Amino acid sequence: MTVSLRPGAGDAAAAAGRQIAERASRALTAGGSGIGRSWHGVARMPREAAGVLVHTDRSTAIPIDSAGQALIRDDQLIGGRSQAVYADWLRNLKARGVDSDRAISDLGTVWDFLRRDPKWAFDTRRPYGGVVMFGSPDSGGSAVLANFIRTRGLEDTPVVFSGYADPGKGARIPEAVRFRREAEQVGLGSRRVLEDHAARNTGENVANSLALLREQGQDVRSIVGVCTPQHARRVWGTIMKQGPDVEHAAIVSADVSVDNYLHYGLRDDRSQMTPPDDITSAILGEIKRLDDYPAEGHIVAQEVPNDVRAAYDRLGEVFRPSERRF
Repeated sequence: MTVSLRPGAGDAAAAAGRQIAERASRALTAGGSGIGRSWHGVARMPREAAGVLVHTDRSTAIPIDSAGQALIRDDQLIGGRSQAVYADWLRNLKARGVDSDRAISDLGTVWDFLRRDPKWAFDTRRPYGGVVMFGSPDSGGSAVLANFIRTRGLEDTPVVFSGYADPGKGARIPEAVRFRREAEQVGLGSRRVLEDHAARNTGENVANSLALLREQGQDVRSIVGVCTPQHARRVWGTIMKQGPDVEHAAIVSADVSVDNYLHYGLRDDRSQMTPPDDITSAILGEIKRLDDYPAEGHIVAQEVPNDVRAAYDRLGEVFRPSERRF
């Protein structure tokens, strides 16, 4: 049964999502008609925490790249890699006297620190009480969530989509609704869906989502958070600070390199490439928040390793971290 805090989970989008899920499941199991041998190999690969290729049939195939972003319909790429934009960005850096190779290497160091940590790995032995989808400017997270639910067999675990409609961005619908619809379009198999339309920031995402799960009688001692890669460390720190009854938080994000994310990531609109400067700013802004937020009571303190700090400091001479906003 599908449980929804807000009307809409049983609407036409949900019905379409179920149809896509059924067709995708059959195709992933049987290989799908009209799909080449190379596609079959990808369909058999492990899909944990990464966007993968979801197939129905050739005319309606919806492949999703490793950032959960680029969609292909009838072999036409929508919102894919734009080498020209990326190449122009690198040229501009070099024109400013920036060692672009060093900058990309430093950015990768910061990126990997933000998105990876053994302490938040998914533990198959734990009974997770819920999965929380954190709203963001990156709609690719919907594919990451849908793939994760299917791969881990969590269809009966409640999923909370959390995020408000930001008036400053001219949003017409809450992030929670947008992500839920997009997840259904790529085959979200969850039978229990909740929506939080009020959360304005990561702290409220956590507080509101945990409250909804508790109201449903869920044990939230173990919880899963799904978010963008650069947001992962702060999401974990926020859950562990704001959820006093949480003992373990698993964090799931797209398993993608910083190079690919600079090409594909952080897009509200898949047809528009986000400038690499903006993505870099968002990545560096996370370190700033890790520095500031513990003293303000927002997140648990986490040590930034020396090599990450050095890379961040070098990058700070070239790029501006995004403005903090809890």
